Amino acid sequence: MIEWLALGAVALVGSMFGSDEKRPSYGGGSSTPFDPDRWRREQEAQERNWREKWESEVDRSRWIPQSAAHRIIEAYPPPGSDRDSFGVTKRVATRKLLAEFATHNQKHLIDQKAALKAFFDTVEASPLTDEQADACICMDDAVQIVAAAGSGKTSTMVAKTGYVLHQGLAEPEQILLLAFNTDAADELRQRVRERLKGIDGIERVTVKTFHAFGRDVITKVQGVRPAKAPWVGSRRQENEVIVRIVEDLRACDPGFGIEWDLFRTIFGRPIGRAADLIEPKGAARGDIRTANGDWVKSQEERLIADWLFYHGVGYQYERDYEHDTRTATHQQYRPDFYYPDAKLYHEHFALGRDGNPPPHFTGDYLAGVAWKRDLHAEKETRLFETTSHGIRRGVAFHELAEALKARGVEPVYAADRPAKGEPPMDTLALANLMRGFQQHVKGGGTTVADIRRRIEASDDDAHLARSLRFLSLYQRIADEWERRLRDASCIDFDDMLVEAAALIEAGAYDSPYTMIFADEFQDSSRARVRLLKALLDRTDQRGHLCVVGDDWQSINRFAGADLTVMTDFAGTFPHSSQLRMATTFRCPQSLCDASGAFVSVNPRQLEKTVQTTNTREGQSIVAFAFESSEKALEGVETHLKRLHVRVRKDAVDRLEGRRITVMLLGRYNHDEPEEELQTWQQEFGDELDIEFRTIHSAKGLEADYVMILNMVEDNLGFPSQIADDPVLVLAMPDGEDFPMAEERRVFYVAMTRARRQVRIYTKASTPSRFLVEMAARNLIEVRLEEGGQLQPCPKCRRGVLTQRSGSYGAFEGCGVCDFKRNLPNGEPRRSSNRVHLTTPMAPGDSCPTCTKGRMKERPKARYSPMVGCSGYPNCKTTAPLRR
Repeated sequence: MIEWLALGAVALVGSMFGSDEKRPSYGGGSSTPFDPDRWRREQEAQERNWREKWESEVDRSRWIPQSAAHRIIEAYPPPGSDRDSFGVTKRVATRKLLAEFATHNQKHLIDQKAALKAFFDTVEASPLTDEQADACICMDDAVQIVAAAGSGKTSTMVAKTGYVLHQGLAEPEQILLLAFNTDAADELRQRVRERLKGIDGIERVTVKTFHAFGRDVITKVQGVRPAKAPWVGSRRQENEVIVRIVEDLRACDPGFGIEWDLFRTIFGRPIGRAADLIEPKGAARGDIRTANGDWVKSQEERLIADWLFYHGVGYQYERDYEHDTRTATHQQYRPDFYYPDAKLYHEHFALGRDGNPPPHFTGDYLAGVAWKRDLHAEKETRLFETTSHGIRRGVAFHELAEALKARGVEPVYAADRPAKGEPPMDTLALANLMRGFQQHVKGGGTTVADIRRRIEASDDDAHLARSLRFLSLYQRIADEWERRLRDASCIDFDDMLVEAAALIEAGAYDSPYTMIFADEFQDSSRARVRLLKALLDRTDQRGHLCVVGDDWQSINRFAGADLTVMTDFAGTFPHSSQLRMATTFRCPQSLCDASGAFVSVNPRQLEKTVQTTNTREGQSIVAFAFESSEKALEGVETHLKRLHVRVRKDAVDRLEGRRITVMLLGRYNHDEPEEELQTWQQEFGDELDIEFRTIHSAKGLEADYVMILNMVEDNLGFPSQIADDPVLVLAMPDGEDFPMAEERRVFYVAMTRARRQVRIYTKASTPSRFLVEMAARNLIEVRLEEGGQLQPCPKCRRGVLTQRSGSYGAFEGCGVCDFKRNLPNGEPRRSSNRVHLTTPMAPGDSCPTCTKGRMKERPKARYSPMVGCSGYPNCKTTAPLRR
């Protein structure tokens, strides 16, 4: 009664402001004393009368959705609300009804699980968990089920369809199940018809992909089935069409061709955020390779070097200053760039708009800037400066070109200059990025003008110049894409969703669906969400939407998926509920814990704690670091051979007649060891079912053992340093900017395919940053080939410690920061005699470790060019190749 006492008090306050009705007196000369019992009886009578008006509209034998409370309050204003200009009465009454209905629903949930236990135990091959049964019974207006990997998402969709029909909540033709792709739709349709075959009319349940359903809507309204453009559907074909568009635009507008090539050759590789700049480490050499083959210290320096290379400007990177500056405490000064033909020095400073370095720089960076300026002034040498702000805003290169011209050097751009080092972004890769961006733009209903305004309003941290260049190219390509669709009287997949949603919103499509279910919701675009919302809105708050997804497995951003559809679900769908299915049937608990701890560091994702029914104990995830990619594949073969022997000896439990499944996973198709795989399948195939898949194609699948290949730090390694391009975020109204967010989820998907164990293969010299991070957090051990474990740097937690030799004996140093530590008694900590140097070396250089061998180029280095000591295997020193 507390709420209703408050309600009465509000009504009384309302009556004091403008009501002519007689009201009880609280003293002050009134002849009628206040009677609290009478007042309470009047309030209770008013409540009974109010409830009688709407009670018949509420079916208390079923789940009562949240919208019912809001609908009642709006249709039947509670007593006293007419005298409450502040709306407090309605808000109090709404909260009261929501609490009352929640209590009813909780009891209904318990009763239904007891009454329908036989159904929930048999509707799928295994009895449903409590979480799955809850998801079936909850019939709020919109329900978001946040599910863990291997938690039975498809089973829940099938079971909920059966529950709706079993309880008579809808007819079969009123149920719509939507899947992400054709394979998923086929599987879902088959599962529904097989598991629910005893229900009359089950074949009338609609199961389609989003795109097929959208196309059907357009057909029904317009009377003509829209033709799908022949070039859409295959990403390869879509990219090839964009390449042809680029070539056609280049032919009619050479200026466009130049801009395309400028972006591709110079601006194609993102430089990251200013907040992520790494503070210079004194005389240490860089580890970022330029088009000219130099190794520089930052992505901003790399961008400058690539601009110089493709403009034909001769330069020297960090050559000694022409005047001796050495002291007892400082080495010789080496300016960033020197232009011999212009006799001009160039320093690039990590300074923002306000003239200050990033806040995380710990040294007196500004003092170093002042010292360099004073030195050049004193020695009367010409100094040109660029800053992070100037590079990111786009003014620096114009100023650099003018400075060079003033000293007799004319920059001339040539896209076809053969790179001596890091190759440029190729046209097909840029076309793929354009296509992904286009899907976000069309699917999100945004415009180029909106995106341009967001770019121009971005902070100093963003690379504004690159974003504007990309957007200008995109606008020309997108306009031509749409023209070709119009000329062919065709639509693409985005049109199927957008046009269908518009027809439903306008009421042109008479939707029969009251129950709308969507699988793999984490891979939905905003166009898909718009379609779902349009369908639900047409039910006039009498329908039900249920979506199932795992934001930790959202890995299709390249195809238009937007993580915010998961994280902003409640804002998109009012009166919604969020349920968890955090029990997995797949992974051992230790693997759930390690993978969950790794992926959940992104604060934009939804929290959950995954539990398992898998009781398997022991080490469920381990990594192995080898000297080379070739050695890593030999390690894979060794492990397969050992597993094969154990299976033959019945040392591995398995179902009778079933082979142990082994899934080799790679980030890319080229990670597949084709020849070796054929050999392994022939040699071990009697006991082991071995296959290779990319991680994206393995989503939704599982295996006993998972082996992740090529987990190295490289542009084409893992994480991919070309997949998570920041321009994609521009097309998302509230896109995530967490570093390597999608690649982190890709790794999570890879780990959670395993029922028994995950094994990861890397190179000791360039382990993936993800492995270093997990090792630093004690989530995994990375075993070295010769024994011992890879040691993450305790200071920066990004680099790894490698053994080196110094004037005082052996020590360990980090390849990323300046951390060093002596080894006890000068003895190596590990049995490994491998040393990986970060400073590039040329073939023929003396080995700094053993001092006896010479560095030789290693032609079999699979990704980054390297040199190694000729004293191998006694000395295993390697270094990046300097040509």
